[in-house]
Amino acid sequence: MRRSHILKTLCVLVLLLWTAAAFSQTDAVPEVQLRLDKAYSLKIQGNTEAALQIYDSLLPELRARGPSQQLNDALSNLADIADTAGQYDHAVELARESMEVCRKLGDVQCEAKSHNDAGLAYLNAGKYPEAAAELEEALTLSSQEGDALTSVTVLNNLGNVYYYQAKYSEALRTYESSAALVEKNSTQQWAAAWRKLTRLNLATLYQRLGNDQRAISIYYDELNSPHDLSAREIAHVLANLGILYRRLGDGPEALKNYHDAEHWYAVQKDVDGELGVLKNIGIVLALDLGRLQDALATFDRAHDLAQKTGNQREMMQALLYRAETLYRMDRLPQAEKDYQAAQAFAIQLGTVEEQWKAMYGLGKIALRNGNTELAEKSFRRAIEKIESLRSRLQLTRLKTDFLADKRDVYDALIKLLVERNDVPEALEYMERSRARVFQDRFYGAKIAPASLTLGSLQSRLAPDTALIEFWTGTDALAAIWVTHDSTGIAHKHLSSEEMDAFGQLVSALPDSLKQNWQSEFSKMTALLPPGIQPLTQGKYTHLLIVPDGFLSLLPFDLIKDASGTPLIEHHDLTYMPSAVLLLRGASDHKRSFGLPWERELVAFGDPAVVGSGESSLLASRSGETLQSLPSSRDEIRSIAAMSSGRAKLYLSNLDQKKKFFDSAGNGAPLLHVSTHAIADMDNPERSRLLFSPDESGQPNNFLFLKELYDLDLRGVSLATLSACDTERGRLIPGEGIQAFSRALLAAGSRSALTTLWRVPDQPTADFMKTFYFFLLEQHKSKAEALRLTKLEFLRSGTELNDPRFWAAFVLNGDGAEPVPRFIPWQALFSPLLVLAALAIIISQWKKRKLRRIARETMAHA
Repeated sequence: MRRSHILKTLCVLVLLLWTAAAFSQTDAVPEVQLRLDKAYSLKIQGNTEAALQIYDSLLPELRARGPSQQLNDALSNLADIADTAGQYDHAVELARESMEVCRKLGDVQCEAKSHNDAGLAYLNAGKYPEAAAELEEALTLSSQEGDALTSVTVLNNLGNVYYYQAKYSEALRTYESSAALVEKNSTQQWAAAWRKLTRLNLATLYQRLGNDQRAISIYYDELNSPHDLSAREIAHVLANLGILYRRLGDGPEALKNYHDAEHWYAVQKDVDGELGVLKNIGIVLALDLGRLQDALATFDRAHDLAQKTGNQREMMQALLYRAETLYRMDRLPQAEKDYQAAQAFAIQLGTVEEQWKAMYGLGKIALRNGNTELAEKSFRRAIEKIESLRSRLQLTRLKTDFLADKRDVYDALIKLLVERNDVPEALEYMERSRARVFQDRFYGAKIAPASLTLGSLQSRLAPDTALIEFWTGTDALAAIWVTHDSTGIAHKHLSSEEMDAFGQLVSALPDSLKQNWQSEFSKMTALLPPGIQPLTQGKYTHLLIVPDGFLSLLPFDLIKDASGTPLIEHHDLTYMPSAVLLLRGASDHKRSFGLPWERELVAFGDPAVVGSGESSLLASRSGETLQSLPSSRDEIRSIAAMSSGRAKLYLSNLDQKKKFFDSAGNGAPLLHVSTHAIADMDNPERSRLLFSPDESGQPNNFLFLKELYDLDLRGVSLATLSACDTERGRLIPGEGIQAFSRALLAAGSRSALTTLWRVPDQPTADFMKTFYFFLLEQHKSKAEALRLTKLEFLRSGTELNDPRFWAAFVLNGDGAEPVPRFIPWQALFSPLLVLAALAIIISQWKKRKLRRIARETMAHA
């Protein structure tokens, strides 16, 4: 069910119950009460303008009479109207005035409801910390009064706050608390409605967390009691089931639920809902089932229904979908005609989204017809429209997926630019097609977009450093290399089957490597474009890699150089989600040393793993249950022993999420987390790090990927996640792999050390001890410390020389600099001791000299 629909339903239900209670207590003037009743009736009927006029006319009179239940009733309803109209600040003002009235009346229940109103307005405005504060206060007051209905309402709203912040553990516990309270009050009249709404909130959360079967179970439970649901709500649930089954790869079942949803939308005469489901049916038929003729017929139906109802927007979209289907059927003249008609509609309606899609479609047809000049022009115009559309987005969560269905447009243009060897233009559009949300965090504050040019990058590179930026298309690979004084392009055409096979081999690492790993890896990397000069020239000892697509999972240090040895033998490697990080490195102040009383290390590890009902959260990517990490404590204590500054360690029961938020951004240059990580390959917001329970008897807590972006890590030089799969995640076209390193870099850390795959507990601990030895005691740069550690393993002569134990560790960000060097106490005391010794020696010498002079004087006398 749509969350906005649930929230509106909650508001209406709560206001009905609250207002009824208010009316029963009032002894107000009948005429005023009649006008209040009329205003409320108009509001429920949807005539908010008329209701607003009555409430506004009554408000001065009610305020003049002083605090009363009637005044509170008017303020509460006005706050709801303002909230619904998107006037969130005004809604909060009205709710706060209502709170003051309730306090003067000594009505704690009323005050709790006013806090809930303010919290709901903050929630809808996206001001989540403020919303949580108001709702927590409302929950405290309602619990104090034993007001179960208000507590259930507040708990669901608070769960929504956590949901939108990606604090899914907290959301789950809050919704479950609401469900338990509903069951405790199951005999109350309101319990049935709130049981349904709470369960639907839980289903939405389970769906987000990937626990699809539990979500499906709840949806079917609700469908089995349809008397509690309206036709529109049934249609919403069925449409959600269609989305779930399509994600599970069950096209036929998705199609069945979409058809059922179509029926219920028709019963409700909800044409918009019916048209939306028809489009989904056509997409499943075309993309999942390959039934292009049936898809074409479905889009024809959608076009006819939109035309019948005069819905021009839906007519335009049906034309676009029909044009794409015709293009896939190789009926190019008809597809071109539909694209042109859709473009004309889009220009007339001023809808930029459909304009770029039509331009892209026309460009594809021009390319198929051999007119590359017209194709390039169409692709450039489409990208201009896309960029103008993206610039209007404000919410990061919308921007993250924005280019997912638009990356193909950039790819089409990049391929043309690469084939004509246009390095500056190809590099520009390669950067514009990747990690855009990541780049946005640096653009505007210190770096202008125009700064990211070929010349600006070359000026940042030392003579022994090379930048290699990769691009993966649907049927081609390319690499642009940039050094201080040269550039070049290498590209290679691969069939779609070869691209898929390459991607599967890389994604399956390290299992895709056999015993003779060097030979196997050579076969794999032979698919890369030949002629990437910095990989074959020994003078470039520092390599900066900007991967793309599935290449983000490839450990490039295993590639052989011109001498036939792996790159790791003579080159250190650092990875970047975007070349924009080079410009950040040029603008940010870098700390170079610290004093012994300053904090150098903050570390979390040895989490207590407890069983709980949250099996969907405790299961790893492979489905295994997470176990304790016995080597984690020793790993962290060994690192702390190498630190010259202060170290703050949070181990075992102290390894808590709250302490992480309190301590992670306190300025210590080293942040180390040794725990379990779960990388979700379908939804990045489900990727998470495990922490110990907040309190004894509670389940484990989790830090979700989205929460990392909200940290301030600008004082951190290196953030290390000593955990499995932390460099894995969902691949979003236009953004890349949504891994933990990207979140840490975006939060301000200058570099991040993460893993491409699962490495056992003890080898990971050994690797970290060696790495920090080179980093802290040998004072090597981060990239060089990592290279030397890998060579220690490679040359160990034990089973640890297998790359599955060491090639997984990758450094993202700035690897050229060492971490700040802290002066140890002994270094400070040593000069003082020397000075003290000198002072003693000089003092003794003076005393002896004075005694000698005295003896000589006496002898002379």
